[in-house]
Amino acid sequence: MSCYIHEDQSSIGTCVGCGKFICNECNTEVKRKNYCKACIGEMITEKQSKIEKLEDNKNNSNPMVFMNAGGGGGAASSAASSSGSNGMGVPVYTKSKVTAGVLGILLGSLGAHKFYLGRWGWGIIYLLFSWTYIPGIIGFIEGLIYLFSNEQSFAAKHDRNFFRRAA
Repeated sequence: MSCYIHEDQSSIGTCVGCGKFICNECNTEVKRKNYCKACIGEMITEKQSKIEKLEDNKNNSNPMVFMNAGGGGGAASSAASSSGSNGMGVPVYTKSKVTAGVLGILLGSLGAHKFYLGRWGWGIIYLLFSWTYIPGIIGFIEGLIYLFSNEQSFAAKHDRNFFRRAA
C-alpha cells in the first residue's frame, strides 16, 4: 500500500479521520492515533470556529429577567435576577409545573399531563386504562405533587430540556 499523497512511499497506517493510507511524512500522531495533515487542519479550523462562536455568544448575551406575577419585592427581585452576581447559573425551563399540575388534576384520566411532559408511553397507558378511573385518581395525585413541588426539583425530574445557563 502506498500513501495517498506520496505514491512513491509505502504507508505506515491509515488516518483515523478520513481512513486514507498515510506515509511517515504525512503522519501526525495525536494521543496514539494517526492523522493526516489535512484532517489535523480541519480539526483545528473546527475548534477555532467553535471557540469564536462561544466568544461571540458570551459577548452578545443579554441577561434574562424573569417577571414574577404574584409577589415579592419588585425592584429587589428584578435587580437580583438581572445582575447575575451570585455565581449561579440562570435556570431555563421549558415545561411549566403549573400547566402539568392543572392538566394532571383536570385531564389526568386521559394522561394529558404525561403527554405534555413528553412521556408518550405513559400517556397511552393512561388512555388505555381511562375507563377504570385509576388513571384519573393517579393523575389527580400527580397534579397535586407537581403543583406543590419546587421549580428546580420539578424541572430536574420532568423537564428533559432543563439546563442551567451560566449567568
